[in-house]
Amino acid sequence: MTTALLRLAAVSHSYGARRAVDEVTVELPVGARHAIIGPNGAGKSTLLHLVAGTLRPTAGQIHYAGADISRWSAPRRARAGIARTWQHPALAHPLTAVQNVLLAVPGQRLSALRPRPWAVLAARTALTQVGLAEHADRPAAQLAYGDQRRLEIAVALAAQPRLLLLDEPSAGLAVGEVTRLAELIRALSADITVLLVDHNLDFVAAVADTVTVLHHGQHVATGAPAMIREHPEVRRVYLGTDVPTSPAVSSAPERPAAAAAGTPVLRVRNLRAGYVGASTLTDITLDVRAGRVTAVVGRNGAGKSTLLNALAGLHPTEPGTEILLHGQPLTGWDARRRARAGLGIVPQGRRLFAGLTVSEHLTLPRPRSRSGAVDTDQVLDLFPALAQRRRHRPHQLSGGEQQMLALARALLAGPDVLLLDEPSEGLAPAIVGQLATIVAGLAAAGTAVLLAEQNLALACQVGHDIAVLDRARIVRQIATTEIREYPTELHDLLTVPTAAPMPG
Repeated sequence: MTTALLRLAAVSHSYGARRAVDEVTVELPVGARHAIIGPNGAGKSTLLHLVAGTLRPTAGQIHYAGADISRWSAPRRARAGIARTWQHPALAHPLTAVQNVLLAVPGQRLSALRPRPWAVLAARTALTQVGLAEHADRPAAQLAYGDQRRLEIAVALAAQPRLLLLDEPSAGLAVGEVTRLAELIRALSADITVLLVDHNLDFVAAVADTVTVLHHGQHVATGAPAMIREHPEVRRVYLGTDVPTSPAVSSAPERPAAAAAGTPVLRVRNLRAGYVGASTLTDITLDVRAGRVTAVVGRNGAGKSTLLNALAGLHPTEPGTEILLHGQPLTGWDARRRARAGLGIVPQGRRLFAGLTVSEHLTLPRPRSRSGAVDTDQVLDLFPALAQRRRHRPHQLSGGEQQMLALARALLAGPDVLLLDEPSEGLAPAIVGQLATIVAGLAAAGTAVLLAEQNLALACQVGHDIAVLDRARIVRQIATTEIREYPTELHDLLTVPTAAPMPG
């Protein structure tokens, strides 16, 4: 009988009266590749927090390498060989890739003026392992999102772990990047045990030997990926047939007749932006119209987030850029002034305040004085799950609830133009469906929506137009109806499949 490296024995964790993990038992032998899946709110990330030591179990025990580590601190667990990544990359953005990895190399003193040669070699070896050797000296902030995910794995590997915890490693990645990530995980040493959380079942099947399914914090099933795919209860809870439909369309506020559908609200001409030594966007020309959703798609690193951040005033643009909101030039306006003028953004990673409750987040936006603006009660009608979590802080919410909170916060400011940056990242299929309903409802009520999205199925579902960003430019803008009639055209432009990952 193989000795378990990790064993969770009837582990539970509660947030007040809410039990996020409810008497879960999992056992991983050395070298296992094990996945935890389930809908948003199932307790997956909470389970990883419990193993990593960032949360303590309220009941049950956690055994690692034969020791009861239930009360060990996170640093002690890290020193014992437990390394992790996060749902959104947690990197030191001003530091280069190799400097980020150096922080994790055992024995390297952070106070040293110069890193030791053996430590630099170890850091560069980890970067080579994940395919980032050529980006070693680039600041983390300048890396594409997919490269930031790989960098975080390099940081974890540099710590020489025995147990590697991966939280949503494929979220926000293009199909080709997911394939390379699967190859990377499969190529890890057999001495490293992997426990991962992910919503992409194709990815899970490619890397995991066994899968555990959670729902409302409780164990549903454990088995091989093929068995899990066919399990009727798994299909029911994972695909969300027991989740009520969002009332987004019926509850969305109506806009005044002046905001006629199709009217250009945001006009962009010759937008140029980049980072030190690198031009990311060149001559971007785009119209965002009232009552329509324009989806910007492209490979990771194409500049989608940079575009939305530049429009919102969160990233500088170069001279010659023209951005007009309701015909008013925004040149020189900071992000706050643009928000007050009607430009809202839901950034990638959500950027919620860790110390504030749901209710406190919803008091932050300064509503604009105009007809059709929503109030807190209307927002909570759109997102009924938040109404039940008013006193909870972000870490006590599921990924879907965090995304809804970020969207609710943006809506309370009353934007005429809503910028959504990768809103489906890390969400289960059922929640993505609810998100699509909400976005479609907002557009139907007159909001102009610019959506940057890696999930091509969602982009094609809610978008009226698709703008393809490639090599710093928008190379093609296509009506979604044309894509549905000629589905291979988007494939040819992006060289990635247009079909959604099979959920079951």
